[in-house]
Amino acid sequence: MASSFSSQIDVIVNLMIRLAPRQVLDIGKGFGKYGFLLHEYYGIDNTKKPDPTRTLAEQSRVVIDAVESNPDYLWPHLAQFYRKVIRGRIEELYSGLSGYDLVLMLDVIEHIGKAEGAAIIRHFVSGGAAMIVSTPSEYFDQQLYESSDEHHVSFWGVSDISVLGFPFDHQTVGAGRVFLITPGPMDIRGFGNHPVKKLRRIARTLRSELFGR
Repeated sequence: MASSFSSQIDVIVNLMIRLAPRQVLDIGKGFGKYGFLLHEYYGIDNTKKPDPTRTLAEQSRVVIDAVESNPDYLWPHLAQFYRKVIRGRIEELYSGLSGYDLVLMLDVIEHIGKAEGAAIIRHFVSGGAAMIVSTPSEYFDQQLYESSDEHHVSFWGVSDISVLGFPFDHQTVGAGRVFLITPGPMDIRGFGNHPVKKLRRIARTLRSELFGR
């Protein structure tokens, strides 16, 4: 998908930073915002002077590759963020991709069939990668950018991720839901659907609103 819910940005960026990846695959990278944000908030060493003659990808401690099926979304600025952009549909490519410790599928999985989506998740998580998957919390179709790739063809709820058999956590954010799927149990502070975590987030929001901190 070319774009995604802006309400999820804080949650997804926080997850990426906490996971501290070294090799990342961004499936359906869209405009490339998460590639840029991962370099900005995690990859670039802010104790050193940056070099404006080199790309962010060349200066970052994290390597990010991308997969993109739509040639209309291959903008020149992507070379700043990604080591390479692999062209094609992830359903046809995933079995040949490995070596990543974090895989992003951000508002992408609803654009492919259920069987293919499940196979992609199993491939990467079984191979040792954590996955951040975001998707609408309710089904709707859409038409954007005059692209057939933008149609929704599946819906993914909590039960659909649960049956895959991997440890996972999730959080509803705005009109979407963010899943963290991992090879082994993992608890990320501040993220998740547990009532205690929800209460803590509410408390932090109230404290910020009332006391400005």
